[in-house]
Amino acid sequence: MTKLLFVFLLTLTLTNASEMGLKGGGCTLAQDGDVKVHFNNKIFNDVEYSSESKSGKNFREILVGSVINIGKDLSLKIIDYVPNKRIKGKPKTGVFIVETTIDSVKRTSTMSYIFDSGIISATGIINKTTIGFWTKIKYTVCSVNK
Repeated sequence: MTKLLFVFLLTLTLTNASEMGLKGGGCTLAQDGDVKVHFNNKIFNDVEYSSESKSGKNFREILVGSVINIGKDLSLKIIDYVPNKRIKGKPKTGVFIVETTIDSVKRTSTMSYIFDSGIISATGIINKTTIGFWTKIKYTVCSVNK
């Protein structure tokens, strides 16, 4: 009975690991294309986006440290993120911790994100105004090291 339970737990663990990729399993993510921003009921297509890294194995490597400038008076800097527990078959969700600068005034706030079908979008409320951004994230299928 103990051996059967052990085999069941091992199978369950390996199944979940192959879905998300084992550590060092070869996932590559990269921001792909323009970043779009909505603020004060206006969509900004022409924004300046700079990232710490062009590609990486997770959101932390490609998004944390990124800065989105919208004109000279508004910028967003992603300073951290907290993913929610991954649910098989559902989009990835969580929150970004963002430093927002509006007219030289800095505030730290959170923006909820969802990653689905290669698009990451985040939305939050700053100064009673909804602000959000979205962009494509290209990714390679995670391989499982054997």
